[in-house]
Amino acid sequence: MILKKKHKILIVDDDEDMLLLIEKILSGAKYKVFKARNGKKGIEEAKKIQPAIVVMDIMMPELDGIAAVLKLKSIEETRSIPVIMCTAVKEEEDEIVARNLGVVDYIRKTPQMEGLVAKIRRILGK
Repeated sequence: MILKKKHKILIVDDDEDMLLLIEKILSGAKYKVFKARNGKKGIEEAKKIQPAIVVMDIMMPELDGIAAVLKLKSIEETRSIPVIMCTAVKEEEDEIVARNLGVVDYIRKTPQMEGLVAKIRRILGK
């Protein structure tokens, strides 16, 4: 079966437990999940797989989420990919910066990641 673009979700996070949690949630909702451990790898994966959405952590080594979104939005083939910013620390300033860069939504990390699937479905119009 060939997956349609709308079924692919890229998770970019340096926390292995969070990657596994989000992967479990999204796989259970029938999405094909791809993972990257930092912003630099996330950009490489986004260019390669062309996901429907990227779920991006803010605080990461090598290239943080804000810098990674800025780079994604500057590359022709990744510019239109929607990004949901995901963070453990709710900083209003980070949210404002992220939204100004074109992030479509913002979610706080929790043990159940409540609302993530609903946000993705809303963004994808499904």
